[in-house]
Amino acid sequence: MSIFKLISRPLGTVQCFVLQRNDGAEFEILSGYGGGLNAWRIPVAEKAATAGNSSEGKSLDLLYGYREGDDIFKMGPDTNAGCRLTPYPGRTAYAQFTWNGSTYKLINNVSWAPHALHGFLQNQEWKFESFESNGESCTAVFTCDWPGAFAGFPFPFRATNTITFTGETVTVTSNVKNTGKKDMPYSEGWHPYFSLGEKIDSLTLTLPKTSLALLDSADLPTGNFKDDSRFVGGRKIGDEFINDCFCLNEDVQKTGCATVSLESDRFALDIWQKTGNEQYNAIQMYTPPDRMSIAIEPMTSEPDALNHHRGLIVIPPGEEKTFSFGFKFRKK
Repeated sequence: MSIFKLISRPLGTVQCFVLQRNDGAEFEILSGYGGGLNAWRIPVAEKAATAGNSSEGKSLDLLYGYREGDDIFKMGPDTNAGCRLTPYPGRTAYAQFTWNGSTYKLINNVSWAPHALHGFLQNQEWKFESFESNGESCTAVFTCDWPGAFAGFPFPFRATNTITFTGETVTVTSNVKNTGKKDMPYSEGWHPYFSLGEKIDSLTLTLPKTSLALLDSADLPTGNFKDDSRFVGGRKIGDEFINDCFCLNEDVQKTGCATVSLESDRFALDIWQKTGNEQYNAIQMYTPPDRMSIAIEPMTSEPDALNHHRGLIVIPPGEEKTFSFGFKFRKK
């Protein structure tokens, strides 16, 4: 029977909690910065024991995140590693949007474009609410409140992250409740970077059937799409640079679940997301310059949903929406 426990392990001045199984498998949640999914460590045998030598174990870290306290503040604004992106993922065009006849001005929070990026909670502190465990898994719950005291998005809401960890699997349940008195426009996503401990060039990436969201010169979706079968059926990433939003085809959305697979010669990750009406029907992907990880980001639509309204979710006062995605580690 496995035993799970919750450990407080701050990174510098930033609060961080670890869900730990008694064999050393652990999942790290950076509650003090965006509720980030910061590390996922799995014990793997280095080599089988040989005559005169015992087998040495090592831990494989399956998520890129922040390892030192100072890294968070130096790298966080550019990477947003592991954070929940709410109430909009990706870019909102020119840091403004129009809703029900009113124009709302957001903050241009990136240096490289005139847009607003990834919402308001990606660098906020999340409150630890509860921890439960049994012999199969453990679950931790975190919340973050947006008071709506900002003219750019005067819609208060409560966001809740429920994270269930078995060791080899993680399930993230994402809930949002409109705590205001008006209908709230909403979209969301997550920003995990996955790794198998080697350059992604040699990894095989497999995607479901998708269409690529085409962008204009300002890197904003045009509303046009093209079929993209590069990774359908699986192929090595090679030296390909990816910074694209893949929108799931309608037949994939109707199945209720879509899965992306990432495989090396020894290990594999299956990253799944719930699909369907007002669920995660898009996947943003990005290959960082060091090629040691790949961002695979479930999103409710392509970026700029507050403006184009494709896939935009409207949440009435007092009502809530729930989304889920997760990932599974496999040895081959």
